[in-house]
Amino acid sequence: MKHLILSLAVVSFVLTSCETKKEEVISKTETTSDTITKQDSADVNMNLIGDTSRTSLDWDGTYEGVLPCADCEGIKTVLVLGEDGTYNLTQEYLNKNLKLEDKGKFEWSADGGSISIKTKDNGNFTYKVGENRLFFLDQEGKEITGSLAEHYILNKK
Repeated sequence: MKHLILSLAVVSFVLTSCETKKEEVISKTETTSDTITKQDSADVNMNLIGDTSRTSLDWDGTYEGVLPCADCEGIKTVLVLGEDGTYNLTQEYLNKNLKLEDKGKFEWSADGGSISIKTKDNGNFTYKVGENRLFFLDQEGKEITGSLAEHYILNKK
């Protein structure tokens, strides 16, 4: 009889101590799971935020190119974009004695993929920002296509 009581006491003790550890393990697992979920959410948000031309490309610097012109050989264009949101624009009309210069602040589109420049003489220019390139966009904000499309690109120097 003493052996039976002693055996039941040992079994009860073992079962009681196992249940405590089980609860402790579950608690730690839930905490770890919450932490992983929060970290995953933060990573996803950072990827969404970081996946734009504005945040993922080295866009500031000097861009040059010769844009098509209806009544001249072309418009030599130099556009300098500052990291602080400023621009300097120089447009030289080839075979004409005309050179325009402007500076100011440019604006990023809501999606961070393009910039808009409004010059002092009410000129509006929009460029899609690519890797070491700016693509001149038409008045509707669309990329120019067709045989002259390659002439509407400013390359970074």
